[in-house]
Amino acid sequence: MKGDRINFGPVLENITFVYARSHDYSVSVGRIGRLECDFILRDNEMNYSYIQVSYTIGLSKETEDREYRPLESIRDNYPKYVVTADSLLQKRNGIEHVNIIDFMRNGKLF
Repeated sequence: MKGDRINFGPVLENITFVYARSHDYSVSVGRIGRLECDFILRDNEMNYSYIQVSYTIGLSKETEDREYRPLESIRDNYPKYVVTADSLLQKRNGIEHVNIIDFMRNGKLF
């Protein structure tokens, strides 16, 4: 299987899911119109947060836009995150771009 490669996107989604569940979040997948949000998290106090996961958004404006667009269309004030393995991070329209390794290492919550 010389040509097989790991698709890191789903791996990062699984890591994010397991991390969220380990911090007692309820996790579901959501749709906003035709756009899909990877995860909608709810804590025990009924606070929500929205998560998009991508291995990287740094290589392509198209990928960046695809990951931010669903979150930008949500019109409430709950936190929104783009989770990646990127080391160069940005903010866009109040949406936080986080490196999942640093996020977990620092014990942060969504």
